[in-house]
Amino acid sequence: MQKKIFYPYLFAIYPTLALLAHNIEEIKIQAAYRSLAISLVVSLLIFWLLGRLLKSRSKAALITTLTCVLFFSYGQVYNYLELAQPLGLTLGRHRLLLPVWLLLFAVGVLWALRQKRDLFQLHSALNLAAVILLIFPLAEIGLFGFRSLTASVAEAPAAAAASELSLPSDQPAPDIYYIILDAYSRDDTLLENYRLDNRPFLEELESLGFYVARCSQSNYAQTQLSLVSSLNMNYLPALGDEFQPGNTSRVRIGELIHHNAVRRLLESIGYTSVAFETGFKGTQWEDADIYLSPTNNQLAAAQLLGGMTSFEEMLVRTSAGLAAIDSASALPKMLQPDLSNPKRIHRDLVLFVLDQLRKMPGKSSPKLVFAHLVIPHPPYVFEADGSFVDYDKPDNPGYQDQITYLNRILIPLLKEMIERSPSPPIIILQADHGAINAPPNKRLNILNAYFLPNDGKEALYPNISPVNTFRLIFNQYFDGNYELLEDTAYFSVYSRPYDFTIIPNKRPGCP
Repeated sequence: MQKKIFYPYLFAIYPTLALLAHNIEEIKIQAAYRSLAISLVVSLLIFWLLGRLLKSRSKAALITTLTCVLFFSYGQVYNYLELAQPLGLTLGRHRLLLPVWLLLFAVGVLWALRQKRDLFQLHSALNLAAVILLIFPLAEIGLFGFRSLTASVAEAPAAAAASELSLPSDQPAPDIYYIILDAYSRDDTLLENYRLDNRPFLEELESLGFYVARCSQSNYAQTQLSLVSSLNMNYLPALGDEFQPGNTSRVRIGELIHHNAVRRLLESIGYTSVAFETGFKGTQWEDADIYLSPTNNQLAAAQLLGGMTSFEEMLVRTSAGLAAIDSASALPKMLQPDLSNPKRIHRDLVLFVLDQLRKMPGKSSPKLVFAHLVIPHPPYVFEADGSFVDYDKPDNPGYQDQITYLNRILIPLLKEMIERSPSPPIIILQADHGAINAPPNKRLNILNAYFLPNDGKEALYPNISPVNTFRLIFNQYFDGNYELLEDTAYFSVYSRPYDFTIIPNKRPGCP
């Protein structure tokens, strides 16, 4: 009886599943569909062709598996050697690693071709090893899915229980725009670290009627943590026992962003929630009353058509495809990989949200509009004049250029939104954190500006932080009774999200 051989297919799909599991908190499972299909089909084809050529399924299985292992491990080893530099040597070079990989491949193929004996036990061991290997990413993905389904906020978070809201009785309920500009630093940090004088933009905001909180810091240094706090009007430890030092799980984070206290309270008094596709799963309110996306059809959402996605680019960069990327300029143009497509998709999403914001005043009111614009955060895809650019080098001016572009389009956009609104809106223009490459003592310095009609800005103060944004707004406009919390900035690294360090506000003249 011939031994069933299926391990080549499992080894072929393992890298995609492992990468998906590693990033499961930030991307959708659908992002891996096409990569899984391609890996499976290619391994099937190689296995079949080698089987026909060698007249041996046993040898074909070994060579197919060797090909998959070497192909998908190349980028991982290269990146490790480039960063770690073991023994103080820079070994992460294609001219050094490629010959080694080719030699390993040749030795492995020669060994497989010379096998004359029955390899029944080896195939059994490889089948078992492949199954065991797949258990880990599948378990991680499954566990995340289970936790996501069971993570419930049936009761509104602690902040929401403090007060009921009511619609204004003497005037129309204002539309509320909560616009997050990802990684937009405070003006003093921009001037000192990036030689960008942002005072003209802030003065233009003030001329439109905005209050600019010149001393503002974000409460947290990461997008998800910052938005959980601001949208639930409280610090993380008050929102759940899991947000404690030593814990690393982010499972409940998504639920607290999607079904947050601010949204729940406003929807309960008749507000329509409006949200957009951003390319960042954690901040997409896909079940909002109105969810706007440029790719609403199911086929595009499954990412079965179109150019390379950001997930696929990650997969390529951790495989032997990295060598092709790094030497792409030497290849014929038709063979060069299109790595700009994920950046073009990102650019199109930013432009889509900006365009939809321009149209929002014409839609029925009252509404809560949540717009997370992943800019000036990388990738850097906008020149200062708005044209497309593909930056990858860390010393480029992409961050400054994106702020310059953003400033140029935001002023007329905000002016149009204010003028076209049937009644004066509430607009919050706020960063979730500062520049991603800023040092910890400056990473939490943020742009934080408010358009609060009918003298609402009189309640604002220079160092107001996001955690108090909606506490103050609800008190001013909706008969809320929320105590303002102490404005505190907590820094943490991504690998230890809840191990916080307090960052004092060092700007001269700030409280």
